Amino acid sequence: MNVGGEINFQAGFSDNDAAFETGPFSRDMKFANDTEIHLNAEGTTDSGLTYGAVIELEADVTADNRGEGTNADKTFIYVEGDIGRAELGNNEGAEAAMAVNAASVARGTGGIDGDDEFYINATGVGGTATFLIHPDLPTADTGGVTEDATKITYYTPSFSGFQAGISFTPDEGNGGTAAGFTGELNGDQENVIGGGITYAGNLSDDASIEVGLVGATGSSELATTEDLSAWQAGVSLSFADFSIAGSYGDWGESGQAVGSNLDTDFWTAGMAYGNDDYGVSATYISSEAGSNEFNNLVLSADYSVAEGLTPYVEVSFFDADEAGTAVDNSGTAILLGTYLAF
Repeated sequence: MNVGGEINFQAGFSDNDAAFETGPFSRDMKFANDTEIHLNAEGTTDSGLTYGAVIELEADVTADNRGEGTNADKTFIYVEGDIGRAELGNNEGAEAAMAVNAASVARGTGGIDGDDEFYINATGVGGTATFLIHPDLPTADTGGVTEDATKITYYTPSFSGFQAGISFTPDEGNGGTAAGFTGELNGDQENVIGGGITYAGNLSDDASIEVGLVGATGSSELATTEDLSAWQAGVSLSFADFSIAGSYGDWGESGQAVGSNLDTDFWTAGMAYGNDDYGVSATYISSEAGSNEFNNLVLSADYSVAEGLTPYVEVSFFDADEAGTAVDNSGTAILLGTYLAF
């Protein structure tokens, strides 16, 4: 049994347009804390089969707007051997774990897939607009129970650099014990199958490549909501201490109201430099949800002061353009923080 964890203290400074400085976004400067305790148990049989469990406990005072902060984030059993790895329980699916995009090379809190979402009001003028602000598929976009819904996942061994994975989730609304079971008309996606295939290899002594194709399908529990059907393809190239990455993803009309015609897609691009002590990156996402457009350029840097102790800075320049309105939200979010892994 190994016990560890992480704690992230963060000061955020945001500048949303005046019309969007409402509710939690009315304060320009905020402090945040994100804390987890990790428990990992592992054993090996005489035949060489590895088995164990992962428990990631949330240890914050309150939950954040992704439903994370109390109880547990992930709890699952795993078994791994010559024929691959199986995971049983609450964890992200293969379509999230195997995704490759610009965030794959980001520093700081994760660039375009980082913490700036807590400081950007991306809900539109009336508070009900739909924007895609992260390079995730729908199964991972909202976090909380949906991302880590109870599932089974299988990953193949790596064959000449190729690996595949597949996940099955009976109900995206179910996470944890039987007390959380939901009915067939709760508005979730059911019988969700997510999967991916990746290739990772060396191009030379100093250069490497990683390519990923992931996707997810599912059936809506409501006839008024579109079924889940989404995919993303991406590539990352590294040479010495430099990396570049990019991707394209398409949600179709997944999860939208039938007849709304809110087809959603996105693309990402990024570059990074990093060594053992510090790293910098620039990542960019451009997305369209129907006629709503979101663009975000994130500059990130971090520095390892000591083992496990990493201060960081991140600056986001965002623009949320809502269709049919004359008021758009263009602004900046600045994050200063310190990450401690123990």
